Amino acid sequence: MAVTRERGCPACHEVKSFRIDQKTCGCKKSLQERSEITADSWNISLPKTRIHTLDELVKFFEIDLAVWGIERFIANKWEIGAKDADDKLRIEPLFQVKAFLKRRKGIEAAHKEIDELKQLAKSVARIPAQVIKPIKITGNMLEINLTDHHFGKMAWGKETGHENYDTKIAAVVFNKAFQSLLQRTSGYEFDEIWFVIGNDLLNSDDAEGRTTFGTYVSTDQRYQKTFGVVRTLMVDAIEQLRPRTKLVKAIMVPGNHDRLSVWHLGDSLECYFHKYTDVVIDNEPKYRKYHRFGQVMIMFTHGDKGNKKAYPTLMATEQPKMFGETKFREAHTGNIHTLQVDEQFGVRVRTLSALCPPDAWHAERGFVGNLRSSEAFIWNKQEGLIGTVVYTDQGGQNNETNTGKY
Repeated sequence: MAVTRERGCPACHEVKSFRIDQKTCGCKKSLQERSEITADSWNISLPKTRIHTLDELVKFFEIDLAVWGIERFIANKWEIGAKDADDKLRIEPLFQVKAFLKRRKGIEAAHKEIDELKQLAKSVARIPAQVIKPIKITGNMLEINLTDHHFGKMAWGKETGHENYDTKIAAVVFNKAFQSLLQRTSGYEFDEIWFVIGNDLLNSDDAEGRTTFGTYVSTDQRYQKTFGVVRTLMVDAIEQLRPRTKLVKAIMVPGNHDRLSVWHLGDSLECYFHKYTDVVIDNEPKYRKYHRFGQVMIMFTHGDKGNKKAYPTLMATEQPKMFGETKFREAHTGNIHTLQVDEQFGVRVRTLSALCPPDAWHAERGFVGNLRSSEAFIWNKQEGLIGTVVYTDQGGQNNETNTGKY
């Protein structure tokens, strides 16, 4: 049986009982609705209606709020008199409503990315391939942390006086660094590998070439294309780590350039690896991530927020149990593209280097000359940091021409 209720008809303004899935009572009167979509704008108006709330208007026009954002809503009210069936005057309110909407471009890009991921799922096996794992427990953990790679950044050497850089070159540099760090740690076996992803991994956060906070930056191609390259690289990297350890932990760390992009990337990785028992994706939308390995505690954050000298107190405040039960405590950050280590109150704060060269903005301001490096750290549950390996990119023609499959 169809569910009915008594309500005002938005067309004829009579209070009647009709099915809740009906827009009008069946009077066949026009609502005189106006709906106009121009580019990324949608303007809606109803001159005479019982509809008077934004929720009612959204439901009536079946607006997908994941695609459209409400910029402004206007509701004007007046009263009209009409006689009912008993010839009594009945005063009813009448409304004029308008809404002005803007398309959410970032959300649409995310939807497109999800659809692309679904197509990828159809074309590749979703059951993880069997790999030979280390058998013995070593008490060791490897942390690979390539910060501030800025995929999508455009740097023209003739303008900057330094190396060229674009998405193809960035992919080559990333792979060279990643493979070098793996090779230089091949003498160890690991119970876990922590793969830190983010920290301005992407140079921009939307299709307009802007950072999270709206700053326009130099980009070399479409955001969606860059995102696809990065996602493929991260999937390949995690698959390469699996034979080296019992557990791969991918830790998503948002930056000031790519806060939303990194979350979307983490969401994609969660979808891709959801059947894997040896891969964990930490994609919680937290600005600071805390992880523990035996006596080792590490806070991962980009480093553009807060006072780094206050990190020891912040770590103890936010994670008092972990802080009290560990001995080797560090905070790993990026952001400023230079290597720094500061130790206070039992906590080492490491600012890690970047592999990307300066773009025009950095070159003009003299932010140049730092070694383009990345690091991997070898941790032991009981002894803390027992080894560090470094890759320093030499730049030059080899990176610019050997672009590989990307």
